[in-house]
Parts: sequence; C-alpha cells; structure tokens
Amino acid sequence: MEADASVDMYSKVLENQLLQSAKLVEEHLDSEIQKLDQMDEDELEHLKEKRLEALRKAQQQKQEWLSKGHGEYREIPSERDFFQEVKESKKVVCHFYRDSTLSGNLMEPPFQSQKKCGTNFTKVEKKTIRGKKYDSDSDDD
Repeated sequence: MEADASVDMYSKVLENQLLQSAKLVEEHLDSEIQKLDQMDEDELEHLKEKRLEALRKAQQQKQEWLSKGHGEYREIPSERDFFQEVKESKKVVCHFYRDSTLSGNLMEPPFQSQKKCGTNFTKVEKKTIRGKKYDSDSDDD
C-alpha cells in the first residue's frame, strides 16, 4: 500500500510539473503570436529580407562545400593532399584502410552513401600516411 501511495504521489508531482511546463510554453507562443500580429508592413518586410539573406548565405555555403568535394566519398592519393583536405574543412570523416584487410572493404558502402554537405567524407590507404607504427600494424606496411 505504501508503494501505491508513493507511486500516486510521484505521478501527481510529475503531472503538475508537466502542466506547468505546458503552460509556460503556451504563454511563450501566445506572446510570439501577439508580437507577430502587432507588426506593421515595414517590420514584416524587414523580417522577409533577413530570411532571404539567410537563405542566400546558406546556398552560398552549400556551393562552397560542394566545390571543396563535400557530399561525395573519394580517395585522397597523397599525404600532402590529405592534410590540405583536413585544413580546408571544419568537419572531416576519414576512413583509413588497407587493401589487405576485408574490414576496410566492408566500411566503404556506408561511407559511399553519405551525401551530407558540411562534412567531407574521404578515404586514405594507410600506407599513404607516414607516421608512428602501432601494435596492430604489420611489418609489411
């Protein structure tokens, strides 16, 4: 019985919290609607211009990303090209692979299906990048 009373108490508290949250959201939406209703033509025109400018900027950014190779999955042939690609993009997903392993080939289809602008999807064969050898590296690389 104590458990039922405890559950009832918690459910009532949760119900009150949800009701208060819903009221706050409703009040906020009402105030936004009231603001929009009270706008004159000049203010609406200003909002429209701001939105159009934002759309133009977004389109320009998308074109820039596409020119840098975003939205396609491609191989980078050299270490120098790899570092250049990484420097030019804020977001890069790079698949380091070896031809000698099956797991590298299994990762290709998910990466090939990525068409997101804003993220550069690339692949580099491991032997292309010089650097420290790790325990998992074989001696033939």
